[in-house]
Amino acid sequence: MNNEHEEENSMRKKNNSKTVKQAVKPVEVKKEETVAQPVSEPKADAKADVKAEVEKAVEKTTEKVEKAVEKTTEKVAEKAAEVKADVKDTVKKTTAKAAKAAKTAKEAKPAKKEPVKPEIIVQYQNSEVDTAAVEERVKAQFVAEGHKAGFIRKLNIYIKPEEYSAYYVINDKFSGRVDLF
Repeated sequence: MNNEHEEENSMRKKNNSKTVKQAVKPVEVKKEETVAQPVSEPKADAKADVKAEVEKAVEKTTEKVEKAVEKTTEKVAEKAAEVKADVKDTVKKTTAKAAKAAKTAKEAKPAKKEPVKPEIIVQYQNSEVDTAAVEERVKAQFVAEGHKAGFIRKLNIYIKPEEYSAYYVINDKFSGRVDLF
């Protein structure tokens, strides 16, 4: 069996050597066919050229940005003017509505006036007394008896000039007498 493998290996080597020889053919290069490209000389100032290109790019970008800013500024100014006009219109409308509402309110409801409280004076034989003063004396006497003035819900006063007295009833429970003059 080894012999068979050896024969097989040697046949492969022969076939491979032929294939390699066939694959590698000598290439003849003729002198005229050689392509010669001119070699450009390296620029001595390549750094300066790159810097100039960058500066141009920056300048172009700056111009674009400035134009964009200018357009945006114009648009903002236009919008601001529109908003300002809208606000003025709204203020005018609101002011007009408020004035109209105030006028309507004045016309609809006349100002409430307090009822006129008459000053009542009792005269008897050469003497006189204001009923408000009598009312104050009644309240003062009620408090002097140990009650609170806020406790008074109902007050009736009866004036009897011939007796020089005023009689009172408070909350339909408490009664008393004060001098009239």
